[in-house]
Amino acid sequence: MPNTYLAKAIALLQEVEATQTTQIATGAQWIADAIAADGMAHFFGAGHSHMALEEVFPRNGGLIGLHPLSELALSYYTPVVGNSGIYQMRFFQSVEGLGEIIWKNYRFKKTDCFVVYTNTGVTKVALDIATFAKAEGMRVIAVTSLKHAAATGTEHKGGKRLHEIADLVIDNCSVVGDAMVEIPGLEDKAGAGSSITSIAITNALATEAALELSRRGLKPMVLPSPYFEGTPEGKARRARAEKRWDECMDEYSRRYAGMFLRGKA
Repeated sequence: MPNTYLAKAIALLQEVEATQTTQIATGAQWIADAIAADGMAHFFGAGHSHMALEEVFPRNGGLIGLHPLSELALSYYTPVVGNSGIYQMRFFQSVEGLGEIIWKNYRFKKTDCFVVYTNTGVTKVALDIATFAKAEGMRVIAVTSLKHAAATGTEHKGGKRLHEIADLVIDNCSVVGDAMVEIPGLEDKAGAGSSITSIAITNALATEAALELSRRGLKPMVLPSPYFEGTPEGKARRARAEKRWDECMDEYSRRYAGMFLRGKA
């Protein structure tokens, strides 16, 4: 018997491919614009939406110019209970105004863009970040579940869900409540789908942005895998990769340092 979860996950990815390709291509162009302007595309998400940020950078195949705007309190909750538990994280991501405090730490360029994730469309800290980016004149790309957003209101002071704030919306196509598999005898379903599609969308945006930069005659910088060893060929390949890592880290650091220069960019 085929695994029901895998079948549903594949169907979700197929739905994204069938319905979101144009939106992903547009988002990739905006990301390429930000990188070409010597800035960055910033990615923000809280809770399990943070998983998509881990695919942004740094990772093998990661594109220089993508910045995961990560907050530990919003991403580290695996102790579950006690210190740094899940209840604390849920509280923090629902605190309206936390986004403003995060925003104060950085100096973004007007030519930068933002990719903001919230599967539900109503995570308050994500709405804060999207609202500030939009007010500063930056392009905002939403990655969200339109099905779930349609099933809920919002208590954010702006009165909007993420897809109503963003300039471009990419639907991760996950179902209401995220979990997909019905379990006999249980009222609640198991097996979330949003992580699968959101991570795929993240990599699609990154790779399409790299291709767009190449089409413009610009050479994108990408982190290679350094994990080769045990043979002369493997050691030589690792040495080349380590050199590229140093070059990429230098360029990332240069762009990153600009976000902490006081005054307007």
